[in-house]
Amino acid sequence: MKAKDGLRTRDPAREKQIKAAFARNARRLGVNENLATELAVLLINDAVKIQTRNAAKNLRGRSALIVGGSGRMGAWMCRFLSGRGASVTLWDPRGSLPGYRSVKSVRKVASESDLVVIASPLGVAAKELREVLRSSPQGTVFDICSVKDHLAKDIKAAAGRGTRITSVHPMFGPGVASPRGRNVLVCKCGCAGADREIVGLFSSAGAKVTKIGVDGHDELMAYVLGLPHLCTIAFASTAEKSRIPFAELARVQGPSFDRLARSAIELSKESRRVYHDIQLLNPKSKDMISGMEKALAELRFAALARDPEAFRTIIDRCEEYLEVS
Repeated sequence: MKAKDGLRTRDPAREKQIKAAFARNARRLGVNENLATELAVLLINDAVKIQTRNAAKNLRGRSALIVGGSGRMGAWMCRFLSGRGASVTLWDPRGSLPGYRSVKSVRKVASESDLVVIASPLGVAAKELREVLRSSPQGTVFDICSVKDHLAKDIKAAAGRGTRITSVHPMFGPGVASPRGRNVLVCKCGCAGADREIVGLFSSAGAKVTKIGVDGHDELMAYVLGLPHLCTIAFASTAEKSRIPFAELARVQGPSFDRLARSAIELSKESRRVYHDIQLLNPKSKDMISGMEKALAELRFAALARDPEAFRTIIDRCEEYLEVS
């Protein structure tokens, strides 16, 4: 991807910053700075090996259209597909992406492209998917949305008409350099040929691909995405309501607070609109939030009860649930 964007594989200034950050964190945690710096060097060298490894050019000679390509995940898809040899064009009413050809009309390009990826914002993805489908695409179409309910009907109908179409959910964000070792969900919508093609595309890049039915996707995501998002926001919001400055809390923090604070800081940098849409557009969010409310009520009672039995029972139940063979 760096090669496509004309970037060097190694950036000495950035590597120096990373090593300094490792050393700084080591000092804060009371860990040997030299060991931390050596670890940083090992990780940097491993990243360089991954980036310089020749990616399988299994899309050489093929064309791809990215709908919504100026967004962060759209830009990621542009780099990913071009890095595997595809000629990439984007259509996005919201903007363009340097280094890639943009078109003003989607119909002709969508009809002729070998791959069409719907990477539009959740709120407009259904509309822009329908625009693509009206072009009678001859290639394979797939979306990368994190919620599927508002797309599933159109996707399954298109598959029933013979369109090569499936639905994909990369379980990572745009900051990831490669899908290698990352989870990618392929949501079956009725076109086995499209499923196999896209499984092969991501598997060849080292991703861990899991096939699920599109109808079961959103319930899983209510708990895999929506629940951790809300728990992280609830942690930060509760701390904020204490009126104790965050710096003061961080100065005396233990490992548990540190882990949650890091997640909250990372989440606070993300798109408010995207994270709200993940809750709002998922029809299973209400059930998940009701479960959260019930769990919090049980915890409130157990945490304030003089008898520890209820608190112990909750943790025992959680331990049993979390055991994975």
